[in-house]
Amino acid sequence: MPEHLSRWPEGHPLPALPQQRQTGSRSESVELTTEERDAFTELVRQLGDRGV
Repeated sequence: MPEHLSRWPEGHPLPALPQQRQTGSRSESVELTTEERDAFTELVRQLGDRGV
């Protein structure tokens, strides 16, 4: 390990990085527009036709 990295105290966050959550939320969702929902439906249909 390079010397400049080995001197950083273990367990201390890097000051240039924002604090991170330890766990994510159980569920995340977004509302789709009608156009986005239709495009997603078409994409799923096309992928299904390919056998993916």
